[in-house]
Amino acid sequence: MVNAVIYSSLTGSCERYANLLSAALHVPAKPLGDYVRPDGRVVYIGWAFAGKIVGYKKAAAKYDVAAVVQVGMAGGGDNGAETARAQNSIPACIKVFSLQGGFYMDRLPLLLRLIMKLKNKEIAAGLKKKASLDPRERALLTMATTGRGDPAAWDVSEIIDWCKAGE
Repeated sequence: MVNAVIYSSLTGSCERYANLLSAALHVPAKPLGDYVRPDGRVVYIGWAFAGKIVGYKKAAAKYDVAAVVQVGMAGGGDNGAETARAQNSIPACIKVFSLQGGFYMDRLPLLLRLIMKLKNKEIAAGLKKKASLDPRERALLTMATTGRGDPAAWDVSEIIDWCKAGE
């Protein structure tokens, strides 16, 4: 059973997902820096940067993590969760989800803005070569070309279903 949602958010997407899960599961959602000791397991939600889930190692050291949710611009995609597991050394006993988050260039620290300005050009060029785009890819293209945007959907139903199946 999951008794809390812990998150690390840079531009607000992880916090929004945490609040959606919190409301659906009737458990508290707390930022990683606010140390709480729930009676049981937690879902950790962190933003993706260069393949790493920011805050995961700290969360794993503090909490009994049942599931990890990686949130990034691209989100999901083919093998997103398994790639995240491999790149972050997440044990097989922990469930991994990958969700698309929003992107807001103006909310990033200067160094990340510079990095993402270059990265967004690469992302947009790759997507523009495709004959057709699914909703997730269309949202990603909008984010990459405009520097801001929301995911195709703020959908946490898969995580809710997984949490409820474990009860």
